[in-house]
Amino acid sequence: MSMQRRHEHEQELEIRYATLEQAAEWFAILRSSRVTDDERQRWQDWLAADPDHRQAWARVEAISDGVAIVRVMPQAAGAALHAASEVRQRRTLLKTMVLAAVTVGVGWQVARQESVRDLVAGLAAAHRTGTGETRQVELADGTRLWLDTGTVVGVKYDAGQRLLVLHQGVILVDTHADIVHPARPFIVNSRQGAMRALGTRFVVRQLDDGETELAVSQGRVEITVFEGPSRVIAAGGQTCFTRHVIAATEAIEPARDAWTEGMLIAQDMPLVQFLAQLSRYRSGHLGCDPALAKLRVVGAFPLGDTDQALAMLEAALPVRVTYTLPWWVTVSAK
Repeated sequence: MSMQRRHEHEQELEIRYATLEQAAEWFAILRSSRVTDDERQRWQDWLAADPDHRQAWARVEAISDGVAIVRVMPQAAGAALHAASEVRQRRTLLKTMVLAAVTVGVGWQVARQESVRDLVAGLAAAHRTGTGETRQVELADGTRLWLDTGTVVGVKYDAGQRLLVLHQGVILVDTHADIVHPARPFIVNSRQGAMRALGTRFVVRQLDDGETELAVSQGRVEITVFEGPSRVIAAGGQTCFTRHVIAATEAIEPARDAWTEGMLIAQDMPLVQFLAQLSRYRSGHLGCDPALAKLRVVGAFPLGDTDQALAMLEAALPVRVTYTLPWWVTVSAK
């Protein structure tokens, strides 16, 4: 296969996967115990919108046995699904399992299996937050932990270490001296590596593109990636890393911890980036006219009331916020 044809083929697979992902999401929604009439109608509209949608749906239906998928879920995961976030967690897990099954012959299986393992492990995690929710907890040794919206983190303290496992989302950690002697190391694991705190305050963000972001505001943190080198990041520095490499250290972004106080601080932030941040705290779609993407936003906006934040945006900039539906919001020019 020529390089050009291979590139075209990869593009086709990417488009096909994006459509399959939508089909898998609809599959999970329709197999939910709490599917609504409105969701059924939106599924019908999605099917009618594009022949590729119908083809993807047919493929998902052909290989996906929803009952069988649910049956193979571990017992601990099944019990966790009865918590407050039951529907969202079940839909996410089912969607990922369907994707793992439907793409087995196309080369994506290994990555999807890892996602399934992470989701299943996360269902039994000690702490979690839903969309728009943040939380502060104090751990057994006095360490303070803040969870951002949509975060899942496990805690494992034993005789040899104090371990947090970040399955998804963002945490801020303010470590406390260990109450056990000799002191146990304090470690945060992400999907890409381990971070050992050296008396510090730091933020860890699990990104969806195979990277972890670390920002250190006090003390130092040693990163050891799972298949590569180690490096110590000092206070005032931030970096991203994969399982293999650690990027160059940059200066920490100002006001990056403002979410712990329920605020989103925009300092000359592009509108598209601002809306991407705000959308993490509300359900549904929040987008903007591409022509406005580079419009700059300045100010402090409440994360606990995203509708108020959008109203403030509308008052400060020449934009109009349109609610097509409560869960479908678009920002356009006035």
